[in-house]
Amino acid sequence: MSYYDRNADALSERYLALAPDEIHASWAGAVLAGRAPGFACDVGAGSGRDSNWLAGQGWKVIAVEPSRGMRERARQRSHARVSWLDDRLPALPRLRGLGHRFDLILVSAVWMHLPPGARERAFRVLSDCLRPGGALVITLRHGKDEAENRERGFHEVSGEELLALARSRALVLTQHSCDADGARPAIAWETLAFSDPGI
Repeated sequence: MSYYDRNADALSERYLALAPDEIHASWAGAVLAGRAPGFACDVGAGSGRDSNWLAGQGWKVIAVEPSRGMRERARQRSHARVSWLDDRLPALPRLRGLGHRFDLILVSAVWMHLPPGARERAFRVLSDCLRPGGALVITLRHGKDEAENRERGFHEVSGEELLALARSRALVLTQHSCDADGARPAIAWETLAFSDPGI
């Protein structure tokens, strides 16, 4: 997390300058429409932008962020319905220790930090934290910015891998989209939303 701690001020301002309604437009309508605000978890919450966005719609949110620098800055502008937790994938031991299950789990711009060998465990932990009928939304970063990838510890990711993990956990794909990054032509985002059918 040293990169995020060292650059917490600049990164927080950059993330907060982006409108969550626009960033999450590809899935939010389909996933949130008709769903009453409940209990959400924002894993890798960073600046708190998305946690505050959900809280502003009535959700009670646990924001999970392992970077102390990012977390401390986010707390200063945090919505009253957002609680912060120092924890990280793949195991999320502190989150699981709380015993909560969630109506919505958002994992935005996080999955590329996980090495391939940690992803099966991470997906299993996330799916175990869902309530029956809950939604899990994961965004994947695709791009060839190799200098940034090395500095920030990014790994290659794929939607096909997530689909296979979802099948192994009996989660159903409800939304799948690909979008260009508005500011960086070399970067694109793939979003997959899954539901726990509660069978």
